[in-house]
Amino acid sequence: MEEKNELKRVLGFGDLMSIGIGQIIGSGIMALTGICIALTGAGTPLAFITAAALVICPDLVLAILGSAVPATGGMYTYVRDYIGRKTGFYYLALLVAGQLVLAMFGITFAEYAVGIFPGLNKTAVAFGILTLCFVLNILGVDIAAKLQNFLVIVLIGAMIVFIAFGLPKVDWSVFSGGIKTIMPNGFISFMTGASLLTFATGGAEFLSELGGEMKNPGRDLPRAMILSTVIVAVIYAFVGIVAVGVLPLDEVAGESLVRVASAIFPRPVYYFFIIGGGMFAVASTLNATFTWCTKGLLIAAEEGWLPKPCAHISRRGTPTVLLVIFYIIGAIPILTGMDIETVSRLGNGVSLIYVLFPIFTGFLIYRKNPEAMAKSSFKMGKTALYILTAISLASYILAAILNFGDIEGAWKLMVIYSTVVIAYAWIREKHVLQVTGAGK
Repeated sequence: MEEKNELKRVLGFGDLMSIGIGQIIGSGIMALTGICIALTGAGTPLAFITAAALVICPDLVLAILGSAVPATGGMYTYVRDYIGRKTGFYYLALLVAGQLVLAMFGITFAEYAVGIFPGLNKTAVAFGILTLCFVLNILGVDIAAKLQNFLVIVLIGAMIVFIAFGLPKVDWSVFSGGIKTIMPNGFISFMTGASLLTFATGGAEFLSELGGEMKNPGRDLPRAMILSTVIVAVIYAFVGIVAVGVLPLDEVAGESLVRVASAIFPRPVYYFFIIGGGMFAVASTLNATFTWCTKGLLIAAEEGWLPKPCAHISRRGTPTVLLVIFYIIGAIPILTGMDIETVSRLGNGVSLIYVLFPIFTGFLIYRKNPEAMAKSSFKMGKTALYILTAISLASYILAAILNFGDIEGAWKLMVIYSTVVIAYAWIREKHVLQVTGAGK
């Protein structure tokens, strides 16, 4: 299907790397490291590498799809074209629900800010950073990308400073106990920790949403997806070494990186780390999410799944109405005082479920679009792609079960929400077929 949107092709490889790294490095590393230590002890650095491996498999599938068929709203178009229209809309409905994490990013940013400036109002700060990133994306993806470049440079600097100050203070004997050190609570507990960290190491897959705004998607998309994940995984592994090696494990288990930072940094550097590593990491993820989250919904709006005004593109090339929708989704939990754990676990759990749909299309692209695969600059054989797709689905299903399954009432909410969305899709499909001409 020909795309009608007028988004500008302004994103180069450097921009994609910045957006990808910014999307990956976020609240996960600051909030989840201590939780992983409680599960895996000194195995935390290896858990980060394992999490990256779990993430790279589906990233490779999506990179192959994105290189063969680059498109704005890439993951939605794959589901729509290779599985079905109604399934594509259901995928988008889950994606929208998953953007509750926008609120999580804002609230986490506020918690770090209040930690340095106790007099600040947490709700006001969370709403303020959400609004700032929203406005910058309204002004244009190129402006948002420039902000992303700055944030990513600072937050990588903060991570490097953490590693540089921390490594000389690491007690390396903590890693000398063999398998009992790496997996003190057993293999299942280790994999639970690694599955939890997929939230910290994932994110590059959403670069496929920006295919219509890339200068050279066939070349740049797969390189940026894989390279950004690998770079961040290496940084995280070193952060994990410092996190478990400086203080006794019982002092850092379940805690954020703030405790270790206070032990290794002089005060001025400590503030730089909290601001540049904590606040900027969360802000970069929030900004990057606004950059990609509207793209699939934009295509769906043009097809008639949503009212026509939702497809409006401003003179600056931004989908303003859809950005407003996601802004409201992020603002409601902040302004109503929802608990951050509830917001984050619901959002992250849904995210792990909806990404299963585009990954599944790895089984279908050779059969349904062999010409695109033949011309692609980044591809693999059919059997290898099928095996990779199966591994990817299994890893994400495992992660979803471990991260989402024990939230009280979550599955009931999923069933109710899914029933409403599916009913709407069946009713609305006739209009979509009229708009697209597919019913003729």
